[in-house]
Amino acid sequence: MTGNITQKTGKNWTKNHYPATFSQFEPHQAWAPNQLAVSSLISFADEHGKEATMLFKAPWGGAIVSPFPVLSLANDTETWIVDPFRLLDETLQLPTIPAADATTESGLRILTAHIDGDGFPSKGWFPGKPYTAKVLLDHVFSHYPLPQTVSIIEGEIGKRGLYPEQSPAMERIARDIFKLPNVEIASHTFSHPFFWDHSKVIKKKQYGDHLPIPGYTVDYNNEIITTANYINNQLAPKGKKVELILWSGKADPTERILKIAEKANLLNVNGGNTYVVRGKNSFTQVSATIVWYPDAVQVYAPVLNENLYTNLWTEHHDGYGRAVETFEILGSPRRLKTISIYYHMYSGAYPASLNGLKNVYDWAMKQPTTPLYLSEYAKRARTLYETGIAKTLNGDWLITSSGVKSIRLPNELGYPTTTSQIAGWNKGPDGRYLILTSPRTRLTTSQQQEKGIRLQSVNGQLLKWEQQGNTISWSVYSHMPLTMTLAGVSQCQRQSGDRVTIRRTVEQTQPRERIAIITTNKTGVISGTLRCSAS
Repeated sequence: MTGNITQKTGKNWTKNHYPATFSQFEPHQAWAPNQLAVSSLISFADEHGKEATMLFKAPWGGAIVSPFPVLSLANDTETWIVDPFRLLDETLQLPTIPAADATTESGLRILTAHIDGDGFPSKGWFPGKPYTAKVLLDHVFSHYPLPQTVSIIEGEIGKRGLYPEQSPAMERIARDIFKLPNVEIASHTFSHPFFWDHSKVIKKKQYGDHLPIPGYTVDYNNEIITTANYINNQLAPKGKKVELILWSGKADPTERILKIAEKANLLNVNGGNTYVVRGKNSFTQVSATIVWYPDAVQVYAPVLNENLYTNLWTEHHDGYGRAVETFEILGSPRRLKTISIYYHMYSGAYPASLNGLKNVYDWAMKQPTTPLYLSEYAKRARTLYETGIAKTLNGDWLITSSGVKSIRLPNELGYPTTTSQIAGWNKGPDGRYLILTSPRTRLTTSQQQEKGIRLQSVNGQLLKWEQQGNTISWSVYSHMPLTMTLAGVSQCQRQSGDRVTIRRTVEQTQPRERIAIITTNKTGVISGTLRCSAS
């Protein structure tokens, strides 16, 4: 095809997407199906009447050809020019199945917060010029009771690093942060390597290979193991230790480097490039959950940190407030990611950046979520590939899971029956989120919802759920004051265990089920026995 090229068929595929572009100054291949069983879904024609099929479907699947399905834009970004989910559904025509899910826990979207240690020695633009870490300690870590994972860079605050004369003051702040009851400890390495995979050709190293610590050459055992030992021995309070390493720089560790962390019993998170906001919401900018290797797993950060929201801190110092847009886009109509608050210590440098950060925390606190430490999320995410789902000859589903606690059941598959080996389920934007209670589950479905009592949601980790008739023995580990919702109940009374408040009501959305909302201000392990009547 040559000259002016316009779309002929399949416009319902391309509407609401960036238009495909064809240069008028070069020829383009004219693909055409020549078998009866192959059907064209998108086609274009040139000014001479020659047609080309860009997307076709066949009994064996289908194909989409250049310039589809992803277009490179002039600003060095890429965009899908068709819906990738529809593309997979209609070409591969795979059967609908339940899916292992790492976005949800106990029926609610997971919420995490983690902080890379960069900028700890920086001074904030506040009275007295406090360290940025002190600003965050006073205004974020102490202010918001959410579980938060905080890391430091030894080369920034330790005596072996860049500022030995300031080390005692910074170490005191780090100890104050780490002893907070809602803070989990992480390492952000010794020298903050900017590149981990040296098999890649790197044309420009704007900041060198790592922080300019005199006489230092990167040693991965020092970066991972020695710094973790430093934190455990010098900064961590009794009873706490480093739980994970947060990768620095490009966050692209090789399998060999990942194995160093795994042998040291350290979980790992960071990497990935998930960044979508209104006006820039193509899923080309959404990364996978993990990178799997035969002997190791890297868990990506669900969403990128504040650097892109502030255009690398060249403008809009309050730009991280737009992370709320990211969480909304990735939460509906498909729940693709957790709510993941992720930033650096230098977010405490400016009043504007602190304000933007607090706006995100304030929004997150109002959402129905299950708050987890980042290590708890990582334990679930890293086992996605270890989750098995099989269909029996009679149509039941067998599920095995070594870490994932949630299964998404597409709406087309109906409802779990009361004979299913689960605690319950909650409605989600793209299906029903099942709450697993054991590593092995047998799931039976029906197109009609059966009557019966079920756990709809709880803002913690379900430890026990045993239902015998109208009696329910339960136990939950929650980082926040408990809110647990039971659906399909008309009456509910506490029989034993922790004192709770029980409020009965009717849901405001369809179907309007009778629910019981059970609350207490207690956190940690909460348990008891309930006697409930089905509605």
